Amino acid sequence: MEEQNLNLHDDFFKVAFSRLDVIQDYITQFLDKKLVKNIDFQSLTLTNNSYTTGELKDYFADIVWDSAYGTSKTPIKITFLFEHKSFVPKYPHLQLLRYLLEIWEDCEKNKKPLTPIIPIIVYHNKNDRHWKYKPFTSYFKGIDANLEPFIPTFDYQLTDLTTMSEEQILAMQAGLLINSLLTLQFGSKKNFVVEKINTLLVNVKNVQEDEHFHTFFFAQLVYILKNNELSPEKVTSIIHNFKNTVKMNAYDSLLRKERKEAKFEGRQEGKLEGRQEGKLEGKLEGRQEGKLEGKLELSIQVIKNILAEFPQWDNEKIANLANSTVEMVKKVRAEINL
Repeated sequence: MEEQNLNLHDDFFKVAFSRLDVIQDYITQFLDKKLVKNIDFQSLTLTNNSYTTGELKDYFADIVWDSAYGTSKTPIKITFLFEHKSFVPKYPHLQLLRYLLEIWEDCEKNKKPLTPIIPIIVYHNKNDRHWKYKPFTSYFKGIDANLEPFIPTFDYQLTDLTTMSEEQILAMQAGLLINSLLTLQFGSKKNFVVEKINTLLVNVKNVQEDEHFHTFFFAQLVYILKNNELSPEKVTSIIHNFKNTVKMNAYDSLLRKERKEAKFEGRQEGKLEGRQEGKLEGKLEGRQEGKLEGKLELSIQVIKNILAEFPQWDNEKIANLANSTVEMVKKVRAEINL
């Protein structure tokens, strides 16, 4: 269950921080103003690269953005590192140094100039244990000005969500960045979810839709449902709340898209790639010796995640909660061998 929760946190973080609007708002809200005025927002580009190889995977999930900087248009990388085990490493600079070296060695390997990097750590902790920032030189005792030049000097940006109150986050003018930070900080706290689900959905109506609009909110829904042990009644309430709050054309768009091309992407120890005498062919018009019959009223992703948390529930109850059909629940259950 712990590993599953790590994946949940990482997955939502990656969906949220892969949005250009979230990154633009983050840079504006959190980075030093001297940096902000030199970053070319028009050039921000999400890369497919990840540099959390080997041991680094135990500490971080990363999202990497390329940008141009200053009048010289110097290429830089802005890397968002999500500390996903919710503990403060004793020497975070050591992990960061490994990470920076991964990027620079990749530059060397591909015969590219070394790229300046702005590393950003996003930290949350369900027990609200704070991250105490220290400069790298503070780890070394008994040094003087003569020794300091021999110690690597580099910095990182820290966003410690445990130090941020609900009111502080809501006070930002930052669109879905607010939703993202609230969800990462409070979305796994049952009392907050039960009492303030509408707060987690703030700014929905103020955000311009794009092709990833519905992906964000269903990632948020999955995150909330799987991080909290909720009663069937509350699950129903949250699902309907999302349906009523998220723009309906985006909601309908998601269903149309999934019926046409979805690939059972949710995870329960891997992707649901369709195992029942062969693969489901990746389309929710579904083929399991023919088309999966019955109209889908809610994402199969939601059905699967309800099953993951409440496998003992009968098919009729799950179908009712997901606004789907008993037949569809049976087929999804069969695919994940429950």
